[in-house]
Amino acid sequence: MKKSWIILIIIAIVIGIILGVGFAIYSVNQNKTDGTDITSEKQLANDNTIENSNNQIDNSNIIETSSTNTNISPNAILITKIYYKSCDHLIRKSEDISEELINKSREDVEKAYPEWKIEEFSPTQITLYKTENGNCGEHYWVQEHNGVIGIYVMDEYGVKTLKEDTEISTQYLPEEDIKNLQAGIEIIGHTKLVEFLEDYE
Repeated sequence: MKKSWIILIIIAIVIGIILGVGFAIYSVNQNKTDGTDITSEKQLANDNTIENSNNQIDNSNIIETSSTNTNISPNAILITKIYYKSCDHLIRKSEDISEELINKSREDVEKAYPEWKIEEFSPTQITLYKTENGNCGEHYWVQEHNGVIGIYVMDEYGVKTLKEDTEISTQYLPEEDIKNLQAGIEIIGHTKLVEFLEDYE
């Protein structure tokens, strides 16, 4: 009896030692793995933070450099946009940059155009915008005048003023066109006016 109990106790102790050693080895390995993962994640985060801060420094340097060195190129385009309140029209015009503005900065343009708002400024394009109270000046009235087609300009009150007589005679036009021209035709926009007159040339 006593021998069997002693053997059982010894076996239990041996099993306990084996389990304890196995658990200890497992825990050590697990901690090493976890420590490695955490360390690498922290290192990666630190590396990313350093890289991001370096990028921000580089970007801020680029922005400062470009803002101080942005001057107008000789082949730049100047775009002007004027919104007219009376007729609710926006007139956009484009032209080559004037010699006075070549190599000038944004501040120089602001001084040269104090009544305008700068919408876009780059070495190749400047866009200026402003608002006017009147109409756009491109409201035309085309009507027969002294046997030719006359061009009238209309102001915001609808008052017509003869601008010029064309060389287009109304004598040989179709009867329906003559009636329309005698009554008068409103045309908005200089481009549309040119297209209209080209139809009769």
